[in-house]
Amino acid sequence: MSSYNIYGGTPKKTLDLLKHFKGNSALYVYSNSYAEFKPLFEETGASTYEGNYGRNLFLHIQDLIKIIDNEKVDIVQTQFSMGEVLGYALKILRPHIKVMVAFVGPFEPKGIKKIIVNGLYKKFDAFVFISEYVKNAKCKQFPVLINKKSKIIFNGTEKRQPTNDDYTEMKHISLYSTSGLVDWKNIDVLVEALNILKKQGMETVYLYVAGDGPERENLEKKIKKYNLEEQIFLLGYQKNIGALLDQADIYVHPAYAEGFGIAVAEAMMAGKLMIVSSAGALPELVEDGKSGLVVDPFDAKAWAEAIKKLIDNEEFTSELGQNAKKRAETEFSIEKYVSNYNDLYLSLMEQK
Repeated sequence: MSSYNIYGGTPKKTLDLLKHFKGNSALYVYSNSYAEFKPLFEETGASTYEGNYGRNLFLHIQDLIKIIDNEKVDIVQTQFSMGEVLGYALKILRPHIKVMVAFVGPFEPKGIKKIIVNGLYKKFDAFVFISEYVKNAKCKQFPVLINKKSKIIFNGTEKRQPTNDDYTEMKHISLYSTSGLVDWKNIDVLVEALNILKKQGMETVYLYVAGDGPERENLEKKIKKYNLEEQIFLLGYQKNIGALLDQADIYVHPAYAEGFGIAVAEAMMAGKLMIVSSAGALPELVEDGKSGLVVDPFDAKAWAEAIKKLIDNEEFTSELGQNAKKRAETEFSIEKYVSNYNDLYLSLMEQK
Protein backbone atom coordinates (compact mmCIF):
# COMPACT_ATOMS: atom_id res chain seq x y z
CA MET A 1 0.00 0.00 0.00
CA SER A 2 1.27 3.51 -0.76
CA SER A 3 0.59 5.16 2.64
CA TYR A 4 -1.41 4.99 5.87
CA ASN A 5 -3.69 7.80 4.69
CA ILE A 6 -7.14 6.62 5.81
CA TYR A 7 -8.63 9.76 4.25
CA GLY A 8 -8.18 7.83 1.00
CA GLY A 9 -10.52 5.00 0.00
CA THR A 10 -7.84 2.34 -0.55
CA PRO A 11 -6.11 2.61 2.85
CA LYS A 12 -9.47 2.78 4.60
CA LYS A 13 -10.83 -0.36 2.93
CA THR A 14 -7.49 -2.12 3.53
CA LEU A 15 -7.78 -1.24 7.21
CA ASP A 16 -11.30 -2.68 7.28
CA LEU A 17 -10.15 -5.86 5.54
CA LEU A 18 -7.27 -6.36 7.98
CA LYS A 19 -9.56 -5.65 10.93
CA HIS A 20 -12.13 -8.29 9.99
CA PHE A 21 -10.08 -10.90 8.08
CA LYS A 22 -9.68 -14.09 10.12
CA GLY A 23 -6.47 -15.38 8.50
CA ASN A 24 -2.88 -14.31 9.02
CA SER A 25 -1.94 -11.12 7.21
CA ALA A 26 0.95 -8.72 6.75
CA LEU A 27 0.92 -5.15 5.46
CA TYR A 28 3.76 -3.45 3.60
CA VAL A 29 3.54 0.32 3.15
CA TYR A 30 6.07 1.77 0.73
CA SER A 31 6.24 5.19 2.42
CA ASN A 32 5.72 6.40 5.98
CA SER A 33 3.45 9.32 5.13
CA TYR A 34 0.47 9.80 7.45
CA ALA A 35 2.33 7.76 10.08
CA GLU A 36 -0.13 9.06 12.70
CA PHE A 37 -2.57 6.43 11.41
CA LYS A 38 -0.09 3.55 11.64
CA PRO A 39 -1.36 2.46 15.10
CA LEU A 40 -4.80 1.80 13.59
CA PHE A 41 -3.27 -0.78 11.26
CA GLU A 42 -1.14 -2.30 14.02
CA GLU A 43 -4.24 -2.71 16.20
CA THR A 44 -5.72 -5.10 13.63
CA GLY A 45 -3.12 -7.73 14.58
CA ALA A 46 -1.56 -7.73 11.11
CA SER A 47 2.22 -7.63 10.92
CA THR A 48 3.00 -4.10 9.73
CA TYR A 49 6.10 -3.13 7.76
CA GLU A 50 7.16 -0.01 5.94
CA GLY A 51 9.96 0.80 3.53
CA ASN A 52 10.53 4.50 3.19
CA TYR A 53 12.83 4.13 0.17
CA GLY A 54 11.07 6.33 -2.36
CA ARG A 55 11.37 4.78 -5.84
CA ASN A 56 14.31 2.52 -4.96
CA LEU A 57 12.73 -0.74 -6.13
CA PHE A 58 15.74 -2.83 -5.11
CA LEU A 59 15.40 -1.92 -1.42
CA HIS A 60 11.62 -2.43 -1.45
CA ILE A 61 11.99 -5.85 -3.07
CA GLN A 62 14.72 -6.81 -0.62
CA ASP A 63 12.40 -6.10 2.31
CA LEU A 64 9.41 -7.77 0.70
CA ILE A 65 11.30 -10.99 -0.01
CA LYS A 66 12.26 -11.20 3.67
CA ILE A 67 8.63 -10.67 4.67
CA ILE A 68 7.38 -13.35 2.26
CA ASP A 69 9.93 -15.87 3.56
CA ASN A 70 9.57 -15.03 7.26
CA GLU A 71 5.77 -14.77 7.25
CA LYS A 72 5.35 -17.74 4.88
CA VAL A 73 3.20 -15.63 2.58
CA ASP A 74 1.05 -17.47 0.03
CA ILE A 75 -0.80 -14.56 -1.62
CA VAL A 76 0.40 -11.03 -2.36
CA GLN A 77 -2.31 -8.44 -2.99
CA THR A 78 -1.37 -5.11 -4.51
CA GLN A 79 -2.74 -2.02 -6.23
CA PHE A 80 -1.48 1.07 -8.05
CA SER A 81 1.41 1.04 -10.53
CA MET A 82 4.19 0.96 -7.93
CA GLY A 83 2.59 -1.99 -6.21
CA GLU A 84 2.09 -3.78 -9.52
CA VAL A 85 5.79 -3.46 -10.39
CA LEU A 86 6.76 -4.78 -6.96
CA GLY A 87 4.27 -7.64 -7.31
CA TYR A 88 5.76 -8.64 -10.65
CA ALA A 89 9.29 -8.73 -9.21
CA LEU A 90 8.12 -10.86 -6.29
CA LYS A 91 6.40 -13.30 -8.65
CA ILE A 92 9.65 -13.73 -10.57
CA LEU A 93 11.74 -14.22 -7.43
CA ARG A 94 9.20 -16.38 -5.56
CA PRO A 95 7.19 -18.21 -8.24
CA HIS A 96 5.20 -20.21 -5.70
CA ILE A 97 3.25 -17.16 -4.47
CA LYS A 98 0.00 -16.02 -6.01
CA VAL A 99 -0.12 -12.34 -6.95
CA MET A 100 -3.42 -10.53 -7.34
CA VAL A 101 -4.15 -6.95 -8.36
CA ALA A 102 -7.06 -4.99 -6.90
CA PHE A 103 -8.01 -2.20 -9.29
CA VAL A 104 -9.12 0.91 -7.45
CA GLY A 105 -10.25 3.02 -10.40
CA PRO A 106 -10.85 3.18 -14.16
CA PHE A 107 -8.00 5.43 -15.23
CA GLU A 108 -5.81 4.27 -18.11
CA PRO A 109 -2.01 4.47 -18.03
CA LYS A 110 -0.48 6.17 -21.05
CA GLY A 111 2.34 5.51 -23.51
CA ILE A 112 5.17 3.20 -22.51
CA LYS A 113 3.67 2.75 -19.07
CA LYS A 114 0.63 1.04 -20.59
CA ILE A 115 2.83 -1.34 -22.59
CA ILE A 116 4.82 -2.24 -19.47
CA VAL A 117 1.72 -2.77 -17.34
CA ASN A 118 0.15 -5.01 -19.98
CA GLY A 119 3.22 -7.24 -19.73
CA LEU A 120 2.96 -7.37 -15.95
CA TYR A 121 -0.69 -8.43 -16.06
CA LYS A 122 0.19 -11.53 -18.09
CA LYS A 123 2.14 -12.82 -15.11
CA PHE A 124 -0.42 -12.21 -12.38
CA ASP A 125 -2.80 -14.83 -11.01
CA ALA A 126 -6.01 -12.92 -10.30
CA PHE A 127 -7.67 -9.52 -10.49
CA VAL A 128 -10.29 -7.77 -8.39
CA PHE A 129 -12.60 -5.10 -9.83
CA ILE A 130 -14.48 -2.89 -7.39
CA SER A 131 -17.40 -2.43 -9.78
CA GLU A 132 -18.75 -3.53 -13.15
CA TYR A 133 -17.75 -0.11 -14.44
CA VAL A 134 -14.10 -0.64 -13.50
CA LYS A 135 -14.12 -4.16 -14.94
CA ASN A 136 -15.45 -2.94 -18.28
CA ALA A 137 -12.94 -0.08 -18.40
CA LYS A 138 -9.94 -2.25 -17.53
CA CYS A 139 -10.84 -5.10 -19.88
CA LYS A 140 -11.21 -2.58 -22.69
CA GLN A 141 -7.80 -1.09 -21.88
CA PHE A 142 -6.13 -4.49 -21.41
CA PRO A 143 -7.83 -7.34 -23.33
CA VAL A 144 -5.42 -9.79 -21.64
CA LEU A 145 -7.63 -9.43 -18.54
CA ILE A 146 -10.70 -10.90 -20.22
CA ASN A 147 -9.51 -14.50 -19.81
CA LYS A 148 -7.79 -14.00 -16.45
CA LYS A 149 -9.22 -15.17 -13.13
CA SER A 150 -11.15 -12.22 -11.72
CA LYS A 151 -13.95 -11.20 -9.41
CA ILE A 152 -16.04 -8.10 -8.83
CA ILE A 153 -15.94 -7.27 -5.12
CA PHE A 154 -17.78 -4.18 -4.00
CA ASN A 155 -16.04 -2.26 -1.24
CA GLY A 156 -17.50 -2.77 2.20
CA THR A 157 -18.04 -0.30 5.01
CA GLU A 158 -19.69 0.28 8.36
CA LYS A 159 -21.76 3.20 9.57
CA ARG A 160 -19.41 6.01 10.51
CA GLN A 161 -19.80 6.74 14.20
CA PRO A 162 -19.26 10.24 15.62
CA THR A 163 -15.96 10.66 17.47
CA ASN A 164 -14.62 13.14 20.01
CA ASP A 165 -12.87 15.12 17.27
CA ASP A 166 -14.03 18.65 16.49
CA TYR A 167 -16.48 19.17 13.67
CA THR A 168 -18.38 21.96 11.93
CA GLU A 169 -21.95 22.63 13.00
CA MET A 170 -24.11 22.50 9.89
CA LYS A 171 -27.02 24.78 9.10
CA HIS A 172 -30.35 23.59 7.75
CA ILE A 173 -30.77 22.77 4.85
CA SER A 174 -27.39 21.06 4.55
CA LEU A 175 -25.91 19.31 1.55
CA TYR A 176 -22.79 17.29 2.35
CA SER A 177 -20.05 15.48 0.42
CA THR A 178 -16.91 13.62 1.46
CA SER A 179 -14.71 14.27 -1.56
CA GLY A 180 -11.22 15.09 -2.72
CA LEU A 181 -11.00 18.44 -4.49
CA VAL A 182 -9.79 17.05 -7.80
CA ASP A 183 -11.23 17.62 -11.26
CA TRP A 184 -13.07 14.32 -11.67
CA LYS A 185 -14.83 14.63 -8.33
CA ASN A 186 -16.68 17.48 -10.06
CA ILE A 187 -17.57 19.61 -7.02
CA ASP A 188 -17.74 22.52 -9.46
CA VAL A 189 -21.23 21.45 -10.60
CA LEU A 190 -22.53 21.76 -7.02
CA VAL A 191 -21.29 25.36 -6.86
CA GLU A 192 -23.17 26.04 -10.10
CA ALA A 193 -26.29 24.33 -8.73
CA LEU A 194 -26.29 26.40 -5.55
CA ASN A 195 -25.93 29.55 -7.62
CA ILE A 196 -29.05 28.52 -9.56
CA LEU A 197 -30.95 27.85 -6.32
CA LYS A 198 -29.84 31.19 -4.88
CA LYS A 199 -31.24 32.99 -7.92
CA GLN A 200 -34.52 31.16 -7.28
CA GLY A 201 -34.61 32.55 -3.75
CA MET A 202 -33.36 29.42 -1.97
CA GLU A 203 -30.61 31.05 0.07
CA THR A 204 -30.90 28.71 3.05
CA VAL A 205 -29.36 25.73 1.26
CA TYR A 206 -25.78 25.11 2.42
CA LEU A 207 -23.03 22.89 1.03
CA TYR A 208 -20.25 21.35 3.14
CA VAL A 209 -17.37 19.42 1.54
CA ALA A 210 -14.91 17.40 3.64
CA GLY A 211 -11.69 16.92 1.66
CA ASP A 212 -8.92 18.82 -0.05
CA GLY A 213 -6.91 18.86 -3.26
CA PRO A 214 -5.58 20.88 -6.20
CA GLU A 215 -8.99 22.24 -7.26
CA ARG A 216 -9.51 24.11 -4.00
CA GLU A 217 -8.26 27.45 -5.33
CA ASN A 218 -10.46 27.28 -8.44
CA LEU A 219 -13.49 26.37 -6.36
CA GLU A 220 -12.84 29.22 -3.92
CA LYS A 221 -12.66 31.68 -6.84
CA LYS A 222 -15.99 30.47 -8.22
CA ILE A 223 -17.61 30.56 -4.78
CA LYS A 224 -16.47 34.16 -4.38
CA LYS A 225 -17.59 35.05 -7.93
CA TYR A 226 -21.14 33.91 -7.11
CA ASN A 227 -21.09 35.46 -3.59
CA LEU A 228 -21.69 32.04 -2.06
CA GLU A 229 -19.14 32.35 0.76
CA GLU A 230 -21.95 32.15 3.34
CA GLN A 231 -23.46 29.02 1.76
CA ILE A 232 -20.52 26.83 0.67
CA PHE A 233 -17.86 25.60 3.08
CA LEU A 234 -14.73 23.69 2.01
CA LEU A 235 -13.80 22.01 5.28
CA GLY A 236 -10.53 20.34 4.32
CA TYR A 237 -9.74 16.86 5.62
CA GLN A 238 -11.99 15.91 8.54
CA LYS A 239 -11.68 13.13 11.10
CA ASN A 240 -15.21 13.25 12.47
CA ILE A 241 -17.06 12.13 9.34
CA GLY A 242 -19.66 10.37 11.49
CA ALA A 243 -20.79 13.64 13.09
CA LEU A 244 -20.92 15.39 9.71
CA LEU A 245 -23.03 12.62 8.20
CA ASP A 246 -25.39 12.65 11.18
CA GLN A 247 -26.09 16.34 10.62
CA ALA A 248 -26.43 16.28 6.83
CA ASP A 249 -29.87 16.50 5.25
CA ILE A 250 -28.78 15.34 1.78
CA TYR A 251 -25.61 13.60 0.65
CA VAL A 252 -24.36 14.69 -2.82
CA HIS A 253 -21.66 13.04 -4.95
CA PRO A 254 -21.25 14.40 -8.51
CA ALA A 255 -18.02 12.58 -9.53
CA TYR A 256 -17.88 11.60 -13.20
CA ALA A 257 -15.29 8.80 -13.02
CA GLU A 258 -15.84 7.13 -9.65
CA GLY A 259 -14.59 3.54 -9.54
CA PHE A 260 -16.84 2.72 -6.60
CA GLY A 261 -17.46 5.49 -4.06
CA ILE A 262 -16.84 4.30 -0.49
CA ALA A 263 -18.05 7.68 0.81
CA VAL A 264 -21.35 7.08 -1.00
CA ALA A 265 -21.74 3.66 0.65
CA GLU A 266 -21.04 5.25 4.04
CA ALA A 267 -23.72 7.88 3.48
CA MET A 268 -26.17 5.19 2.41
CA MET A 269 -25.33 3.21 5.55
CA ALA A 270 -26.24 6.33 7.54
CA GLY A 271 -29.66 6.43 5.85
CA LYS A 272 -29.09 9.72 4.08
CA LEU A 273 -31.10 11.11 1.19
CA MET A 274 -28.79 10.63 -1.80
CA ILE A 275 -28.08 12.46 -5.05
CA VAL A 276 -25.26 10.98 -7.13
CA SER A 277 -23.87 11.23 -10.63
CA SER A 278 -25.12 9.00 -13.45
CA ALA A 279 -21.50 8.33 -14.46
CA GLY A 280 -18.89 5.79 -13.37
CA ALA A 281 -19.92 3.15 -10.85
CA LEU A 282 -22.35 5.33 -8.90
CA PRO A 283 -25.51 3.98 -10.61
CA GLU A 284 -24.41 0.54 -9.39
CA LEU A 285 -24.69 1.83 -5.82
CA VAL A 286 -27.74 4.08 -5.90
CA GLU A 287 -30.94 3.02 -7.69
CA ASP A 288 -32.57 6.06 -9.25
CA GLY A 289 -35.92 6.90 -7.63
CA LYS A 290 -35.62 4.03 -5.15
CA SER A 291 -32.57 4.62 -2.95
CA GLY A 292 -31.76 8.12 -4.20
CA LEU A 293 -31.62 10.30 -7.29
CA VAL A 294 -29.15 9.80 -10.14
CA VAL A 295 -28.28 12.93 -12.15
CA ASP A 296 -26.19 13.89 -15.17
CA PRO A 297 -22.84 14.95 -13.67
CA PHE A 298 -22.46 17.96 -15.97
CA ASP A 299 -25.99 19.40 -15.79
CA ALA A 300 -26.03 22.00 -12.99
CA LYS A 301 -29.70 22.74 -13.62
CA ALA A 302 -30.57 19.04 -13.15
CA TRP A 303 -28.63 19.05 -9.85
CA ALA A 304 -30.51 22.12 -8.68
CA GLU A 305 -33.83 20.48 -9.61
CA ALA A 306 -32.91 17.25 -7.81
CA ILE A 307 -31.94 19.15 -4.66
CA LYS A 308 -35.20 21.13 -4.78
CA LYS A 309 -37.19 17.92 -5.34
CA LEU A 310 -35.80 16.32 -2.17
CA ILE A 311 -36.38 19.49 -0.16
CA ASP A 312 -39.94 20.12 -1.34
CA ASN A 313 -41.37 16.60 -1.62
CA GLU A 314 -41.48 14.99 1.82
CA GLU A 315 -43.86 12.25 0.66
CA PHE A 316 -41.43 11.21 -2.09
CA THR A 317 -38.38 11.26 0.16
CA SER A 318 -39.85 9.43 3.15
CA GLU A 319 -38.62 6.00 2.02
CA LEU A 320 -35.48 6.96 0.07
CA GLY A 321 -33.17 7.13 3.08
CA GLN A 322 -34.38 3.84 4.50
CA ASN A 323 -34.06 2.14 1.12
CA ALA A 324 -30.49 3.46 0.80
CA LYS A 325 -29.62 2.12 4.24
CA LYS A 326 -31.11 -1.32 3.53
CA ARG A 327 -29.29 -1.56 0.20
CA ALA A 328 -25.96 -0.60 1.78
CA GLU A 329 -26.38 -3.08 4.61
CA THR A 330 -27.12 -5.84 2.09
CA GLU A 331 -24.66 -5.08 -0.71
CA PHE A 332 -21.84 -3.05 0.86
CA SER A 333 -21.42 -4.52 4.34
CA ILE A 334 -18.01 -5.33 5.79
CA GLU A 335 -19.13 -8.91 6.26
CA LYS A 336 -19.93 -9.41 2.58
CA TYR A 337 -16.77 -7.60 1.50
CA VAL A 338 -14.49 -9.76 3.69
CA SER A 339 -16.35 -12.96 2.79
CA ASN A 340 -15.87 -12.28 -0.92
CA TYR A 341 -12.15 -11.74 -0.45
CA ASN A 342 -11.87 -14.84 1.71
CA ASP A 343 -13.54 -16.93 -1.01
CA LEU A 344 -11.13 -15.56 -3.61
CA TYR A 345 -8.09 -16.24 -1.41
CA LEU A 346 -9.22 -19.83 -0.86
CA SER A 347 -9.79 -20.41 -4.57
CA LEU A 348 -6.28 -19.09 -5.30
CA MET A 349 -4.79 -21.40 -2.67
CA GLU A 350 -6.51 -24.37 -4.33
CA GLN A 351 -5.32 -23.36 -7.78
CA LYS A 352 -2.37 -25.47 -8.98
